[in-house]
Amino acid sequence: MARRRSDLRGIGRAALAALLLVPISAGAGEARAPALCLSETRGTGAELARLPLGPDGSFELSFIHSVSKTPVRDLYRLENGEILQTGEIFMAHGAGLPSIANDMDATGWRHEDGRFILDMHRLTGPIPLRIQAQFQNTLHIAGTDLSLADLGVPALTLAPCDEETSQ
Repeated sequence: MARRRSDLRGIGRAALAALLLVPISAGAGEARAPALCLSETRGTGAELARLPLGPDGSFELSFIHSVSKTPVRDLYRLENGEILQTGEIFMAHGAGLPSIANDMDATGWRHEDGRFILDMHRLTGPIPLRIQAQFQNTLHIAGTDLSLADLGVPALTLAPCDEETSQ
């Protein structure tokens, strides 16, 4: 088991290395690119990575819903140093998924191509995630897909990086 976990961490680190090709530091007079920090939720709480976001500060999380066993995609954007959830896309209603048009912070609701799409404007704060390989937890950021199970930790927290903290 220790060898398998080590192999997965290697894969996760390779994916992180690919994401880190985009610089997040800025020179004098330049705006600092927004970045998302991944930290262990349990144990030491160590920062695992700082991932640069695209110019619009957006990222997505996808997973297989534990009850309906169907894909779910959550859409986010960093705005004014906070995480804002802008949408959720899913195929079947299940525990924890919206079921009415006037769900909390909803700004729109539609059904397209067999998917339910909820538009929203919801400040989330840091996002804690329990990671299990069978649910295919994936972070989609700056054109790259990162399987979170490959990082080899059971729980992560996603949060805007503190600009004062060095890389």
